[in-house]
Amino acid sequence: MFNTFAIESFVDEIAADQGMDPIAFRLERMGAAPKARKVFEALAQMADAKSKRPDGRALGISITERSGSLGAGAVEISLDRASGKIRVHKVWAAIDGGLIVQPGAAKANVESAILYGLSSVLHERVTIKQGAVQQSNFHDYSVMRMSDAPEEIHVQFVDVDTRPTGLGEIGNPFIAGAVSNAFFRLTGKRLRHLPFTPERVLETLKA
Repeated sequence: MFNTFAIESFVDEIAADQGMDPIAFRLERMGAAPKARKVFEALAQMADAKSKRPDGRALGISITERSGSLGAGAVEISLDRASGKIRVHKVWAAIDGGLIVQPGAAKANVESAILYGLSSVLHERVTIKQGAVQQSNFHDYSVMRMSDAPEEIHVQFVDVDTRPTGLGEIGNPFIAGAVSNAFFRLTGKRLRHLPFTPERVLETLKA
């Protein structure tokens, strides 16, 4: 996840510097392979990526790759500037996982990985003091609650007939990049360190 976060944040930064739509930049300037082109085009349609978002919200996108599968993901976020809390309202993912043998199970698998990704990016953090982990259980190790889950999660598998590839974690790697890229569009500032805790968000806003 952290490698994809670094790479996709940098790609998005270049696209912004060139004044280009982030999906168009990936398709036109990065020589996207047919597989990547297919998932980004599907994502653009799913998320209606060029439409104006509601006031106070922004869209961020990222590529996602795992176990031979390739996908493109997007999130729509808002930000409470007083508390520093990022809220993810909607998530979209277009996945090329080859021939999907069990569509219901495959979709649930990707949805669960999305939720795990959001939890790790926005909530979970281990701190170490004098060589010892400070957290001991869920009372001081924060995970995402149901109240923080997105209102909508949309997963689409592109129609291909190649051999099946792995889907277990494909819903996870894009989350950090997509959230940070949406944050930039909302604030003009870049998040550089995971996880995106409210404290770090507030520090970034003040910088």
